[in-house]
Amino acid sequence: MTALTQVSQGNYVPTEGMKELLRRWFYLKFVQKKSTVELMATASDLRNKSALSIVALLDVDEQMISQVVGKKRLIFVQNCHAYLKGSVNPVDLGPGVSSNQYLELS
Repeated sequence: MTALTQVSQGNYVPTEGMKELLRRWFYLKFVQKKSTVELMATASDLRNKSALSIVALLDVDEQMISQVVGKKRLIFVQNCHAYLKGSVNPVDLGPGVSSNQYLELS
């Protein structure tokens, strides 16, 4: 287990630090519409690259994700996606618009 996750009732959930990184990369990728390749070149370390990879996987079907990551990692990715879909509300999206609604519009 890394500093990016904590175990809660047997599930892997993002820490506050990871949530901050997820929000940052979500904003750059989906609000500012930057490509994953472009963003990956600017990711300074493994933590940032991991967070960006999880954000980029929002574009990938969950069944496909399950074919390329292990079970524990899949649970973590699912928890991160659930966090992003339910919690992120970047200022530029406007009040009352969740990231889930934004993803449906893009």
